[in-house]
Amino acid sequence: MMTIRRKFILPLLTLTLLFGACNDLVEEPIGNLAPEGFFKSVTDVHTAINGGYTAIASEEFWGRKLTLSLLLRGDMCEIGDPTTRAERIQVDEFQMDAASPMVDPMWGRGYEAISAINLGIRGGSLLEGVPQEEVNEAIATGYFLRAFIFYHFVRIYGEVPYIDYIFESAEEAYAVDENSIDDIYGRIIDDLEFAKTWLPDVPVNRSRPGKGTAAAYLASVYLTQENWPKAYEEAKFVIDNSDAFGYGLARDYQGLFDATLVENAENEQELLFYVDFKGLDESSLSGFGNLTRDYLPSVTGPRGDERHSQGEGWSVAVPSLAVYNTWNANDYRRAVSFDTVTMMGDSLAPYTEWGNASRGVSRPHIAKYYRSFGQAGLNGRDSDNNYGTMRFAEVLLIAAEALNEINTGPTAEAISYINLVRERARRELDADASNDSMIPADVTTGLSYDQFLTTVLEERRLELAFEFKRWYDLKRRELAVEAFSPDGLEPDKTFDPTKDYLFPKPQSELALLENLDQNDGYGN
Repeated sequence: MMTIRRKFILPLLTLTLLFGACNDLVEEPIGNLAPEGFFKSVTDVHTAINGGYTAIASEEFWGRKLTLSLLLRGDMCEIGDPTTRAERIQVDEFQMDAASPMVDPMWGRGYEAISAINLGIRGGSLLEGVPQEEVNEAIATGYFLRAFIFYHFVRIYGEVPYIDYIFESAEEAYAVDENSIDDIYGRIIDDLEFAKTWLPDVPVNRSRPGKGTAAAYLASVYLTQENWPKAYEEAKFVIDNSDAFGYGLARDYQGLFDATLVENAENEQELLFYVDFKGLDESSLSGFGNLTRDYLPSVTGPRGDERHSQGEGWSVAVPSLAVYNTWNANDYRRAVSFDTVTMMGDSLAPYTEWGNASRGVSRPHIAKYYRSFGQAGLNGRDSDNNYGTMRFAEVLLIAAEALNEINTGPTAEAISYINLVRERARRELDADASNDSMIPADVTTGLSYDQFLTTVLEERRLELAFEFKRWYDLKRRELAVEAFSPDGLEPDKTFDPTKDYLFPKPQSELALLENLDQNDGYGN
């Protein structure tokens, strides 16, 4: 009963929401949230939907459980510290089971977010005397966030209950049905289409979605479904309207991962949507539990590192040495993506010496989240990072990949999109302003369909390195068997394609939801 009520029903009864989606963290008990009694204005709708933002920006979701799982599941990152918690090792080694402490929390927090969002959408339908256009714009954010969560869930768990309403009783929740994968994608598309229609062209900031955000996610969904014409259509819509939406490539790739710079106009233009953490120390979070808590700097930072007064990282999710060694040393993005030197004791230490630190590992570590996390608490947790979930660079690469499929080979337009991404990446490692490196070189004409497909997938792997995309690419292209083969970047993994493309569903939910079925290979 408590699990179901926590995840599905609680927002209907009594819920504490954190206003401002981590921007103004003031605890406001709303009390009885029966929609008919609470919703009086559009502000009340935003208040409920903000609860969804807060659940997303939590340790159980974007702050560690979901994102760490995606890092470890892919072929670019594995466990560094072998003494870390067993459930993390099980994700990395494809040995998860239904009792995994990694899957239950992110399932629960995701459905908590959905409950708050659905409450806000329902509340919008109850408003009287408010222009429908104003209501639609308010609830469009909820439609986008609901699609955002279920887009992750359908790729991770497969068939799940697509909850787009609020429950009237616990009994109703117990009997909820799973939706088929095709139905879930259809509902995600419907939600994103509504959001695309009603969201503003330019939101107040990029922690809020705009019209182009919804279109970019539609492009990504259609790419996953292999609906190449629709993927290209939606990506092209974003590209063609980039001026109106304020989109473009940031000049300096590094600025996208610097918590002190990411919100300036130069860098924010590339971020179509980001999960916003606000850099509070632990003492400021009393009473919030794991809401607003970010552990990604901690789990990706190196052991023994003394650069930051907040303490060292934990060397949990660490790239394999092959990922670093096979990346062109003159590609500026490699320098941004990896830490190879840290301060240990009184001197700088190269990564080859990091294994001397307690539980450290002698490999380059991910720099995107630990190098410049801004204000934070112990070990970099509770960072000030803004995690870009969709960048303009990815939209260009979606368009390129879709065009290659539509035309059974690359067109000049498809090549131009990859070259725009590469042009931004051509930057001397010690240069302040100029993009005058020769690497990565432009893609030239004459490539076959297969050669261009390999090129665009590799460009995604490098451009979006450690941004929680790689596992989804391996899954949608069914490349995991090859990726974890003896010739792959992580050849020591045993991958079972009949089971391991999905995570197990939580055993705690299977025991309570009578119509929930476990994924193949994980028992009943």
